[in-house]
Amino acid sequence: MALRIPVQKDIGEYEEKIVGKMSLRTLACVSLGFGSAVGAAAFVHLGLHADVADAAFPIMLCSMPFWLAGFWRPFGMRAEELLPLLAAHELSPQLLAYEPCLAGSLPEGSPRPGRPGRRARRRARKKGAELYEPSKNQQGE
Repeated sequence: MALRIPVQKDIGEYEEKIVGKMSLRTLACVSLGFGSAVGAAAFVHLGLHADVADAAFPIMLCSMPFWLAGFWRPFGMRAEELLPLLAAHELSPQLLAYEPCLAGSLPEGSPRPGRPGRRARRRARKKGAELYEPSKNQQGE
């Protein structure tokens, strides 16, 4: 019978576990979540003079961001990695610029648009022809 030990495939994804299966970051988020829940319960009970059992929604509302930051991983990223990307996406203009090609913009002496000339066919057969971009108007060829 062989001895099997699980090995982390990517060392970059490894996080040291502090308590149970929680890393230091997750443990900090859980602690902050508990602290905010206790603080919200104390505010409701002492400040508003209400029963703590009636304040379940405000308590959950105060602690939920910390729980999400600790355990939720959208697209495999942490919350502090996702939020700047999401903000940059939402704040950038959502437009794609399109500039149509004008038929009159062909240079002098070029063949008809439908048929490539001899030089264009030769250039297409060369090694690396897939890297050629006619829109860049490469000189010296």
